[in-house]
Amino acid sequence: MLTQRDSDDGRRRAAQRRATGYPRHAIQVISVLLAGLCAGCSLAPREAPPTSALPAHWNDPVLDSASLPPAADWWRQFGDPVLDGLVEQALEHNLDLVLAAARIEEARAQLGASRAEQMPSLDAQANASRQRSASTAGGGGQIRELYSVAGVLGYELDLFGRLRSATDAAHARLLESTYTTDALRLAVVTDVISAYLDLRATERQLAITGATVQSRQEALRLERASLRLGSGTELTLRQAQAQLASALAQAASLRDTLGRTQAALGVLTGATPQALIEALPPAGELSTLALPGELPHVLPADLLERRPDIRAAQAALRAADADIGAARALWFPRINLTALIGSDALRVGDLFSGPAASWSLGSALVAPLLDFGRASAQVAGAQARRAQSETLYRQTVQTAFREVRDALTTLREAQARERAQADAVAALTRARELASLQYRDGRGRYLDVLDADRSLLSAQLDQTAAARDARVAAATLLKALGGGWQAQADS
Repeated sequence: MLTQRDSDDGRRRAAQRRATGYPRHAIQVISVLLAGLCAGCSLAPREAPPTSALPAHWNDPVLDSASLPPAADWWRQFGDPVLDGLVEQALEHNLDLVLAAARIEEARAQLGASRAEQMPSLDAQANASRQRSASTAGGGGQIRELYSVAGVLGYELDLFGRLRSATDAAHARLLESTYTTDALRLAVVTDVISAYLDLRATERQLAITGATVQSRQEALRLERASLRLGSGTELTLRQAQAQLASALAQAASLRDTLGRTQAALGVLTGATPQALIEALPPAGELSTLALPGELPHVLPADLLERRPDIRAAQAALRAADADIGAARALWFPRINLTALIGSDALRVGDLFSGPAASWSLGSALVAPLLDFGRASAQVAGAQARRAQSETLYRQTVQTAFREVRDALTTLREAQARERAQADAVAALTRARELASLQYRDGRGRYLDVLDADRSLLSAQLDQTAAARDARVAAATLLKALGGGWQAQADS
């Protein structure tokens, strides 16, 4: 039996509710629901990247015996300040890298949007209406106005991990974009080094050919003089003319190659060919560019962590797994919670008064019953994309090891070729001197001089090409080993 005191307390609490318009436990209920039910399960597969049969060591002891990895600015090992400046310019202005940076920002924005989907949404809502009710038998219809202002809170319970899987996929794609950009940086740096070495080699070959042209012009002048004096023959004159014409044709071809190389390097660095020409010093010996003395200490298994393209493929695999989880969640119900707290009144001035207060709590469950295989098709598509990502990962690993082996073999053979060509140039230089001495003394033929001169020119050009190839091979090997890539992707 209620006492008078209990009755008074009940009336007091009822009066407080009427004055405020809100139940005191409404907000507490919303908070408990949101905090207690936000944890869900993920349906994404948790598969490790496919394993490959990796050797314990490289066949070449050089890669396993070095003590230090290359620095992040590994191209500085060539010891050429001009090359250093070109690489830095390319890293700043190369349009491919600018485009890749924009793609990273896009992936970062998509990650932010996915994370926001996991959070509650709070919207403001205001309505104003004026309506006339239907006429009745006793009189005309009434005109009434209604005003309302409310805050609407919405939240999807991620019980089956659909939103979480979408966020995981967006995060993995951000990592993929970042690692892909790192791989692109490696490629751009290597392309700049290769183009610069081609430019230096072509300039040097053009200088050698130019000196040969001058020498052959002088030889032709002497042969013409000898023919006028009766001590020469038309045969030797025509041979000298042919040698000069051959050298001039070779110089024209080299000038064409030089222009193309300058244009290519200008595209890589974002500079015009004219600006590039003005910035470069005169041609010098390629042998003055040092070969990198230390190669990275890299075991075969380390390559999986050093190569950014492999890590990008790993991130693509994780994104594919998350996509499968998000697709599988479509098989299960979705639960949405809503809460509304506001004020309704017939006049604007009565809004936010105690009697005008209103609130509501609600939930909605949507479960698939018949979708004619839409969800299953999305799961099958996600699984097929995962299979593609796995295949691409395997291909990337295979390509990485092939590139290392090829680059190591190319570097070794290019260095051997450079040494052999240096010996050949020294021997042919002496042979040309001897042929010239014998011809001037009347003990040799002019054809021997021409053959020696032609062989020396070819050997000098080949020596320059060999020096270029050795340095390009060194840069290619460093790129294949991951270069100086040490950046960590932002989450």
